[in-house]
Amino acid sequence: MAYCASCGKELRSGLKFCTGCGAPVPENAPQSGGAEGESYAGGTGNTQNTQNTQNTQSPGGEQADTRPLAPTIVIAPLPEKSRKQMVKTAIKAVIGSILLVAVIVGGVWATAWFMSDPFRSSPVEGVDNEKYTRMLALVNDVRNPNFDEVLDDLLTKKIEKDGEDYSFTDEYTKKFDEILGEDHTDEEELYRDCCYAVWYTEYTAKRYEWLSKNSGFLNGLYTGKANTYRTYADTLYDMLCDADSVTDFNNIMEYCENHKIIKVKAS
Repeated sequence: MAYCASCGKELRSGLKFCTGCGAPVPENAPQSGGAEGESYAGGTGNTQNTQNTQNTQSPGGEQADTRPLAPTIVIAPLPEKSRKQMVKTAIKAVIGSILLVAVIVGGVWATAWFMSDPFRSSPVEGVDNEKYTRMLALVNDVRNPNFDEVLDDLLTKKIEKDGEDYSFTDEYTKKFDEILGEDHTDEEELYRDCCYAVWYTEYTAKRYEWLSKNSGFLNGLYTGKANTYRTYADTLYDMLCDADSVTDFNNIMEYCENHKIIKVKAS
């Protein structure tokens, strides 16, 4: 009987490697069942390679399996340090993803904020900067694409406020008046009238556009109005943004008068 020189495990006949530690078996190692001096690789005489030809029998007379066993693979748990490193890496990946989303969303909001020109100052003497920007912001409210959802609610639902039917135009009229305040200049009042006229025209254009798409067989009745007021609204908005004098303000009101859009009564 042969034994492994590395780990001392008993070696069966025909093995080229120890099944205990995987060490190679020397060719001159004595084999069980063979005469002393016989070689594993098949030395002198008629001795053949025992891996292919040697047959051993179990005590019951059955043929025994003498094929070499495959090396045993042991899966050991990861060291504590490796597990901690994996957790840290996963946490860093999650945090990185969150920061990336925050940067993208923040960039969108920042772009929208700067596009609204928040640092714009009044180009007309006699119009306070704060009143100028706040009134222009009300105009931009109704031009916002998200306003379509608000408009859908206004036109499809009966909205009440303080027990009375809600009037969207009255609500914004009050907002413009509140910004104007009691202590105001003639230029500020004229600017208020211009902003409200542009706001009202945009609101009317969006209302006709909604009706032209949601009135069933009556859609065609509103299509012409929708197109007309869309032209009015875009033209007036450009005029308002470019206005830098009282003359420009008067031109806006004259445009409204000529196209019979709206006539704002003096406060």
